[in-house]
Amino acid sequence: MIMTIDTVKALRSSTIVLAIVFVVSSASHSRIGFDKYHNHKQMTNYLMQITDEFPNISSLYSIGKSVLKRELWVVKLTTANELLGVPNIKIVGNIHGNEPVGREIILHLIQYLLDNNSKNKAINNLLRTTVIHLLPSMNPDGFEMSAPQPCPNDGMQSLGSRGNAYTFDLNRNFPDMFNPHTVPLQPETKAMIEWLKSVPFVMSLGLHGGALVANFPYDGSLDSVSRKLQKLNETLQIDDVFELYKILVNESSYNQNINMESLTPDDDVFRFLAKQYADLHPTMHNGLSCEDNYSLKFKDGITNGAAWYQVIGSMQDYNYAWHGCMEITLEMSCCKYPPASFLESHWKDHLKPLLTWMQQAHRGVKGLVTNQITGKPIPNATVSLTDRENYISTTVNGEYWKVLLPGVYKLRVNAIGFDEKIVRVKVPEESEDEEEGPRPQLVNFQLEPTKTKIANSGSSSTVSDSDHYNTYWVSDSDLHGATDRGMEADTDVVLIDSDRPLAAVQKSSVDKRLWLVVEGKEKEDEGDDGYNGRSGNRYDDVNRLQSMRPPLPVQSSSARPGNHSPSGVTRAVQILCLLPFSYYVAHILS
Repeated sequence: MIMTIDTVKALRSSTIVLAIVFVVSSASHSRIGFDKYHNHKQMTNYLMQITDEFPNISSLYSIGKSVLKRELWVVKLTTANELLGVPNIKIVGNIHGNEPVGREIILHLIQYLLDNNSKNKAINNLLRTTVIHLLPSMNPDGFEMSAPQPCPNDGMQSLGSRGNAYTFDLNRNFPDMFNPHTVPLQPETKAMIEWLKSVPFVMSLGLHGGALVANFPYDGSLDSVSRKLQKLNETLQIDDVFELYKILVNESSYNQNINMESLTPDDDVFRFLAKQYADLHPTMHNGLSCEDNYSLKFKDGITNGAAWYQVIGSMQDYNYAWHGCMEITLEMSCCKYPPASFLESHWKDHLKPLLTWMQQAHRGVKGLVTNQITGKPIPNATVSLTDRENYISTTVNGEYWKVLLPGVYKLRVNAIGFDEKIVRVKVPEESEDEEEGPRPQLVNFQLEPTKTKIANSGSSSTVSDSDHYNTYWVSDSDLHGATDRGMEADTDVVLIDSDRPLAAVQKSSVDKRLWLVVEGKEKEDEGDDGYNGRSGNRYDDVNRLQSMRPPLPVQSSSARPGNHSPSGVTRAVQILCLLPFSYYVAHILS
């Protein structure tokens, strides 16, 4: 549950209140230096003080608590008077407890933005047009159990507590669009999921350490290591997962394409955001390995997550697939937890890339989707590009944002009970003014209500609010729940549900089929793979699916009825991906 500012104020002790009063005559009490890392108590005091010092620009709230009941504090920054149409972005640090460089950089970023709002035109414009949410520590328990380590190092040391207080790796704990979710969601993960449901974030950064690279989705893949191991188990009848992994790595007949890229429909934008950040960093763009030989490892300082090493349940994949939020993962330093003497140089290296990244939320298009008759906003309308297999949903106020590179696009908007609308949009080249940054094209949509019933798959149609039908994703190996709402237009089927992925798996790799249950009757949506409406039947034997019971949403997959229990090898593989042994796997793959 997100804590209100009134609750935050109630937590303040009389000592803190006296300190805040003293701030009026001396701002130094809310300032932090680079001489040390700040523990949770020190960080909490600092955040309370500095947000009280700048009440018209900043506010402090909590999205939940850690396992050990430490608050997950977020500082919200904006000077926008009218929030309608203003994009929200977030930066999350300290996902792994022993990777706190991002935690300290966020603390200094808060101070920098507040101090420079009245002095710097670019900062003033950024705060006036953007809502910035900064979460310094997603894993405060893990941080408290870790300590600085000597440098240099190979970037792969596992000293300290990477996981939370229950030793779960929080960057392996989110629902995954390629694999069933079988591990318990942790309090920190639950808080992040609810946060994403409550705020329509456009872009996000996840800050890590142990390498120097900008990593973009997907981290996971339909052809993941865990799936390969499971197939090997079925073929070779070997139950020892370590033996299976050795076979997978060492025998060429089995390890082909073990590190293939797994690309999103918005790969062009992700590569741009990652490369822009790396180019602005003094050394990241060189792409050098953090290992002793300093060989070239990441071309241009960027990498696709799955091409580096595959991750099941990553936060950046969840952000994009479930909520359309463009998150990239930044590995900010070769040392996971360097001595404090390194912090100031890391801050200077990352400041300009961070500020430029924040401006990119205004790249592309934005607008409102409203009812042409009443003028009221249409929530949960879907906005997509006609040539991309994913979509974003409008907010309760009918808002949408879509980060795009310069070019010409066709935007399609659909909503239940309304006629589809497609418009051609040109996103111009951005101006050269670094202070202003890119400006979005404003494209509003007014949709005309319709009462047309579902027609056959060969005609254009929509569904009125009075119609009731369900959509389900069904795979041959595992049942993934979908939603109780959907829509069809020009043979494009779109899922509307916050508990399911918004991003579509590319048709070339998708292994799922969409079913429509219309007014209680199951009907096959012929020739449609569920996203882009291209013809082609993926299953010849579909009759066996008719008796399957529709599953619950993926968040409850571990307990949902009718879900097949994973085999012993599958469980072992999942443990392999979550426990410290994954360091060994990652090191070999990278």
